[in-house]
Amino acid sequence: MTHESRPPPRPATQGPEGSAYEESHGRRPSRSRTRRFKRAISGFWIALAAWLFPYVYYAYCWVVWTTARRHHDQLNTKIKTALTKHVGVVAIMWHEEVFASAFAYGRLRGSALASTSSFGRIITRMLELCGCDVYRGGSSRGNTRRRQVLPDMIRHMDQASHCLYGLTVDGSRGPRYQVKTGALVIARACGTPIYAVRTWFSRNVRLGTWDRSAIPLPFATLYQDVIGPYWVAPETSDEELLEIRDHIQAELLELTELSLRRCEGDSGPARAREGFPEGWSPRWAPGQFGLPYGPHDLRLERPPAWARRRQLAEPCGI
Repeated sequence: MTHESRPPPRPATQGPEGSAYEESHGRRPSRSRTRRFKRAISGFWIALAAWLFPYVYYAYCWVVWTTARRHHDQLNTKIKTALTKHVGVVAIMWHEEVFASAFAYGRLRGSALASTSSFGRIITRMLELCGCDVYRGGSSRGNTRRRQVLPDMIRHMDQASHCLYGLTVDGSRGPRYQVKTGALVIARACGTPIYAVRTWFSRNVRLGTWDRSAIPLPFATLYQDVIGPYWVAPETSDEELLEIRDHIQAELLELTELSLRRCEGDSGPARAREGFPEGWSPRWAPGQFGLPYGPHDLRLERPPAWARRRQLAEPCGI
């Protein structure tokens, strides 16, 4: 399938709703006066948190980034280079990095996904303050996403002149360190590359959440490693998509283990870490950085013919 034979553009989409989601999706008024009162009190505290917390977060991250000793800062170099060659990029990471990633991706004008829950409202404002666009979908309640936004994200990337998605591939409720296929579906539909990204600090505090989220501390060493590109051909079947998912999951786990060894100053061999899938073992040879799945993987200068490359007249946007 050649670049010229790609399907026609999809219908226009509204794009990321962000904080406007609450205005257009208000709750149905309750008949109970007590319940209305409780909702009003709860709504006040949520609105206050959604206004205050993002500024506290931004100020704290500014301190962390300002005092950090930067090493292996590939996020700004590799992702920016990819965006100068391709209209869209799908960057994937683990949910445990979400605290630091919002600040990191905002500088690249990235787009993210937040749930429609009350906590998602707070996260949305935090992401917007950092400079990200936000899609709203899913909920912290239940086992399935209440609002399917994947088609909107595909349409937006297909029509945009600049689109960077930063997606936590094991969120929003796990299982930890297990990649879901949503990012691969977007890349397959839009002809865009996937990059595995790791943003990690040598000093952090781990929370007791399902993903053991990490809060970075000031005066740490910052590691921002990127592996890619990985490609998913438009004709890829759902069965092969799972095989590619397993390969990219293995790559992201290798990248995770490497960053932890760097932070520990450990020059020894790779080893399984807490939360890694049972039976995990390293695949990279000593000194190796990434393994390709397809013939065009890890070769930015030689993309496949069907890739959506940036035309000379298209602005990069960064």
